[in-house]
Amino acid sequence: EATLEVEQLRVALNTMLHQVESAYRTRERSAAQLRRFVADASHELRTPLSAIRGYLQLYDRGMLPEPAERKRVWDRMNGEVDRMGRLVDELLTLARLDQRPELRFRNVDLSRLVRESAEDLRVQQPERPITVDADGTLLVHADESGLRQVLGNLLSNVRTHTPADVPVRLGLERTDGVVRLCVEDKGAGLCEEDAARIFDRFFRAGGGAGSGLGMAIVQGVVEAHGGEVAVRTAPGEGLAVT
Repeated sequence: EATLEVEQLRVALNTMLHQVESAYRTRERSAAQLRRFVADASHELRTPLSAIRGYLQLYDRGMLPEPAERKRVWDRMNGEVDRMGRLVDELLTLARLDQRPELRFRNVDLSRLVRESAEDLRVQQPERPITVDADGTLLVHADESGLRQVLGNLLSNVRTHTPADVPVRLGLERTDGVVRLCVEDKGAGLCEEDAARIFDRFFRAGGGAGSGLGMAIVQGVVEAHGGEVAVRTAPGEGLAVT
């Protein structure tokens, strides 16, 4: 009986030590991710700040005597301020998502949101072929602003990373109580390595445009709703986000 108690104590101690070790590793991994995130964010913000500082120094030294040149520099500075503002907004969104926010859930007609998002894209890119499979009404219990952000980010991806004549399809269906939203384009697609990193913060496939935060926000919002997000892609076969 004493031997059994010693064995039980040994197992309990081993289990406790494994849990402590696992918790320590998780903490170290989280700390490393936070350091990397702060470093990446600082780097991204430094770029527009450096540009604005440079233009202000040119102005201060009287090196912009021509009105046309001053107008060009003013427009460039405004562009950099806008870029920095969007980046800060996206960083704040990610920070809130990391804190597992209380979302404002109510009945939302997701079909209507999909159709409105498609119409926004048509206005921005009239030449792009757009197919929408989202007829009627499909009510979901969700945070409307979060869903609008998901749709906006996915279509912004299409707008930014594919030529304006590349077809895009927005599909919505409910099967067996599960709602599936798919945004699919017929663009160049991604290689396996890039596809594996598509939800990483500040990742830009091929060093492309944008902040590299859009897909991370999509994933964060979807997971905050208790959902899942996945991609299907290959070089030359477009990108489908479900």
